[in-house]
Amino acid sequence: MKIVAAYAGMCLIWGTTWLAIKFGLHTLGPLTGVGLRFIIAAICLYGAAAASGALQPLRTLPWKVIAVLAAFLFGSNYILTYTAETHLDSGLVSVLFGTLPFFTFAFAHFMVGERTTPRIWIGTLLAFAGIVVISLTGQVQGSPLFALAAVGAAAVSSFANVYAKRHARHHPFATLPPSMLIAGLCVFSLGLLLERTDWHAASTLPSLAALLYLAIFGSGIAFFLNMWLLQRIPVWIIGVSSLIFPVIALAVGKTFGGEALTWREGMGAALVLAGLAAAVLSPQTQATISSEEMP
Repeated sequence: MKIVAAYAGMCLIWGTTWLAIKFGLHTLGPLTGVGLRFIIAAICLYGAAAASGALQPLRTLPWKVIAVLAAFLFGSNYILTYTAETHLDSGLVSVLFGTLPFFTFAFAHFMVGERTTPRIWIGTLLAFAGIVVISLTGQVQGSPLFALAAVGAAAVSSFANVYAKRHARHHPFATLPPSMLIAGLCVFSLGLLLERTDWHAASTLPSLAALLYLAIFGSGIAFFLNMWLLQRIPVWIIGVSSLIFPVIALAVGKTFGGEALTWREGMGAALVLAGLAAAVLSPQTQATISSEEMP
């Protein structure tokens, strides 16, 4: 039940961050916003680590793992995603980033020896088809170069997750705060150099609320749950969670936007849920989770 609750919490948080990102981009450039997001998240995680007595001396930290997470999971992943968002329709970005599970299957096979069954592939393909139905409309536009950036973001994110799985013995408090802080400072510095920011507008209540939600919930809590889950379940299950995010984002948008759910969106959401259920809810998967779970 703890695993189910953590997985559901991670999906719910990351499914709602799209709305916060939309608000945040009104006042902060993508690089500046991402940098501040991870700097604040790192500070909060350092505080939580200190309060729980889990703060470790710098000399004992796994610096190689930290460097990989900073470069790929929190650095290039978000730079590529936000860059793609500035030149592509958001629906197309959702579909392109939805290729993440397939990269995860490949990396997990070669890096940690995880095996996927035909049922997993069929369920994931069905869920991916649902994302296509939900996200792609008749007005899909964008440059192939920026489409490649979105696919690249999916690839580096999946690699970083599998690498984190390979080194899951480390406590999240040992890897997340320093890697977030390093990535945040580097990306924020790029933002200061390349973007113009209206700091008066960025300090308004809606902008600050969006930034704090992305930092505390979308980064600190969600990535802690992500790392905690990597110690207990196969990494491919973490990968397929990315396919549920657009469904949650759709529900949040409809709830707060007051729009009716169309038949196309409803059908797409049903395909996603059916596909994920087929992929994840199998006896073989449950047995794998039970055998992998760590205390």
